[in-house]
Amino acid sequence: MARLTDRETEQRMLTAALSLVDQRGISTGLESISFDEVIRVAGVSRTSAYRRWPQRERFYGEVLTELARGATLPGPGKELLGAVAGILTDYADRLDSPREHRDLVVELLRISIDADFDIVSTSPEWRTYRILLASYQGIADPVVRDTVTRALAEADARAVDMRARVYAQLVALLGYRLAAPLSGPDGFEFMSRAAGASMMGVLARISLGDQSMQVPRPMRAFDSSTTAPWPPGVYMVASTVLSYIEPDPGIVWDRARIEDILGAVASFTSQR
Repeated sequence: MARLTDRETEQRMLTAALSLVDQRGISTGLESISFDEVIRVAGVSRTSAYRRWPQRERFYGEVLTELARGATLPGPGKELLGAVAGILTDYADRLDSPREHRDLVVELLRISIDADFDIVSTSPEWRTYRILLASYQGIADPVVRDTVTRALAEADARAVDMRARVYAQLVALLGYRLAAPLSGPDGFEFMSRAAGASMMGVLARISLGDQSMQVPRPMRAFDSSTTAPWPPGVYMVASTVLSYIEPDPGIVWDRARIEDILGAVASFTSQR
């Protein structure tokens, strides 16, 4: 068997450590995994591993840094866009009615936010982010602590930007606009931060065992004409989103606009 290079040893060790962390969870000092166990799982020589990391604390610091760089915050993804496609198709022949239009927006938020909660709450990436966020200040090494702090801030910035762009596209598609005084990219960034903070707060309560956040309650929410099951957590995030937007009075829901929207939906679903 060919001898591994130092770079290959490093990659195998970090990959093995991340795999073990994903299985067992983490603490501030990564006590759940041992350096020797990582060597065994990585399939590298002890000599090579100890040459690369003569101090184990340096290895654990690099693992924490890699975890922070890979941490992910909740944000709308393909599930939200898939919900848009399906629900818009269902409502296509009724969008010229203000009542049906409102029902569409409310139902879309209920379905898409609920899907986001299901996916994010079981995501290993979100679990890692949450634990790092709760414990990063206790990391002893100041260099590692600063690196992890920057990585978490960058993860937050990426999520805010992604959510803002998706919201801007979705709001325009549905014939809504930002409510004054907000406008433009800055307004959608503001909206994105608020919606993300609301979702993180709900997820934190769920992680503490508050199951009431996930128990649906039948209600006619947000001036909808239809009764639907609303988990409290979904209702809270939807309430935040709706407080930032309003119907655009300049939009006319004629057949041409509806056909354009259905064309955009068809183009999206063909690319999935």
